[in-house]
Amino acid sequence: MPEAAILNWTLTQILSMVIILTRVAPLLFFMPVIGSPNIPTQVKILLALIITLVLVPVVQVNPRLISGPPLGFVLLVLAEIMLGATLALFARFVFAATEIAGQMVGVQMGMGMAGVMDPQFGSQVSLVGFLWNITAILIFLGINGHHMFFSTLVESFEWLKPGAATLNKATFEGIMQGTAHMFVLAVKIMAPAGAVLFFTHVAMGIVAKTVPQIPIMIVGLPLTIAVGLIFTGMSLAYLMPLMITNFTMLARLLPKLAMGMGG
Repeated sequence: MPEAAILNWTLTQILSMVIILTRVAPLLFFMPVIGSPNIPTQVKILLALIITLVLVPVVQVNPRLISGPPLGFVLLVLAEIMLGATLALFARFVFAATEIAGQMVGVQMGMGMAGVMDPQFGSQVSLVGFLWNITAILIFLGINGHHMFFSTLVESFEWLKPGAATLNKATFEGIMQGTAHMFVLAVKIMAPAGAVLFFTHVAMGIVAKTVPQIPIMIVGLPLTIAVGLIFTGMSLAYLMPLMITNFTMLARLLPKLAMGMGG
């Protein structure tokens, strides 16, 4: 019986499970959607344990890593946690770009003080950023982006054996390039609505100078909000192929990042 087999596990098998769990759990806790604060912690822990139990029979852990000194085992666990957290952090850059873009457009619309709670990160974001973030989550789930994470997780044990993860120059360069790409992607997302709002402000400035009788401060606020909302909605058709392209690129980069951490 499976229950009896689990009860008869040796200390080596239990420690092997702990090593695998330390790579699985950070990726689940920090990955987009599943790592959201709205998902109960108990569900995340149970899912991590289930995936770990599935991987224990197929993942080979070097016995020398387990039988070594306690300090070496602790360093091994920290390295596995670092690997899972790094992969999840790299993926979150794409979703953070939607929030940055929404914040910039919200300020241009005059709604910088208005905000809602972001279900993804648990922080306050602008209304436009909330809309774009929810859209990005739906696109991510629609193209089975969560499957990409699980496949990368399973395949990472083949590319990078437990205990082989290291922080090297390529890892830091990859994280910095991901951070730079996050800001570039934010500009691309906000470009249509941001450009229209910019020209709207220029037009209102010209009107205010040429026709001083018009109360531009009273007329301008609802006008910029209306223009911003219209072009924010219209930009959703542009947002979908852009996000699909970035999620597809992310599926190619995550394995390379994992392999790069192997030295």
